[in-house]
Amino acid sequence: MLNRLEVKPSEFLMIGNSLKSDVLPLVNLKAQAIHVPFHTTWAHEQVTEKETNGKDYKTINTLTELLKLIN
Repeated sequence: MLNRLEVKPSEFLMIGNSLKSDVLPLVNLKAQAIHVPFHTTWAHEQVTEKETNGKDYKTINTLTELLKLIN
Protein backbone atom coordinates (compact mmCIF):
# COMPACT_ATOMS: atom_id res chain seq x y z
CA MET A 1 0.00 0.00 0.00
CA LEU A 2 2.81 2.42 0.82
CA ASN A 3 4.40 1.85 -2.58
CA ARG A 4 1.10 2.36 -4.36
CA LEU A 5 0.59 5.66 -2.52
CA GLU A 6 4.25 6.62 -3.00
CA VAL A 7 4.81 7.00 0.74
CA LYS A 8 8.22 6.21 2.19
CA PRO A 9 8.03 3.91 5.24
CA SER A 10 10.16 6.39 7.19
CA GLU A 11 7.43 9.01 6.67
CA PHE A 12 4.55 6.77 7.79
CA LEU A 13 3.10 6.32 11.28
CA MET A 14 0.91 3.33 12.09
CA ILE A 15 -1.27 3.38 15.19
CA GLY A 16 -2.99 0.12 16.04
CA ASN A 17 -4.11 -2.28 18.74
CA SER A 18 -2.61 -5.44 17.21
CA LEU A 19 1.11 -6.04 17.49
CA LYS A 20 0.92 -8.90 14.99
CA SER A 21 -1.25 -7.25 12.32
CA ASP A 22 -0.81 -3.50 12.81
CA VAL A 23 2.52 -2.75 14.45
CA LEU A 24 5.17 -5.37 13.68
CA PRO A 25 4.63 -5.53 9.90
CA LEU A 26 5.21 -1.78 9.66
CA VAL A 27 8.17 -1.82 12.04
CA ASN A 28 9.73 -4.48 9.81
CA LEU A 29 9.39 -2.04 6.89
CA LYS A 30 11.20 0.62 8.99
CA ALA A 31 8.02 2.65 9.50
CA GLN A 32 7.09 4.23 12.82
CA ALA A 33 4.46 2.43 14.88
CA ILE A 34 2.51 2.98 18.06
CA HIS A 35 0.75 0.15 19.86
CA VAL A 36 -2.46 0.91 21.75
CA PRO A 37 -3.21 -2.28 23.71
CA PHE A 38 -6.77 -3.52 24.05
CA HIS A 39 -7.86 -5.50 27.10
CA THR A 40 -8.53 -8.58 24.94
CA THR A 41 -6.27 -10.08 22.29
CA TRP A 42 -7.53 -12.82 19.97
CA ALA A 43 -5.48 -16.02 20.04
CA HIS A 44 -4.28 -15.57 16.44
CA GLU A 45 -3.14 -12.00 17.26
CA GLN A 46 -0.90 -12.93 20.19
CA VAL A 47 2.86 -12.59 19.82
CA THR A 48 5.73 -13.80 21.94
CA GLU A 49 8.28 -11.61 23.66
CA LYS A 50 10.85 -13.03 21.24
CA GLU A 51 8.86 -11.62 18.29
CA THR A 52 8.83 -8.13 19.79
CA ASN A 53 12.33 -8.12 21.27
CA GLY A 54 14.43 -5.36 19.75
CA LYS A 55 11.56 -3.96 17.68
CA ASP A 56 11.33 -0.17 17.60
CA TYR A 57 7.78 0.88 18.48
CA LYS A 58 6.06 2.77 21.27
CA THR A 59 3.19 1.62 23.46
CA ILE A 60 0.61 4.06 24.80
CA ASN A 61 -2.58 3.75 26.79
CA THR A 62 -4.16 7.20 26.40
CA LEU A 63 -4.73 9.84 23.77
CA THR A 64 -2.73 12.25 25.92
CA GLU A 65 0.31 10.00 25.52
CA LEU A 66 -0.18 9.98 21.75
CA LEU A 67 -0.30 13.76 21.59
CA LYS A 68 2.95 13.98 23.57
CA LEU A 69 4.66 11.57 21.16
CA ILE A 70 3.65 13.30 17.94
CA ASN A 71 4.10 16.92 19.07
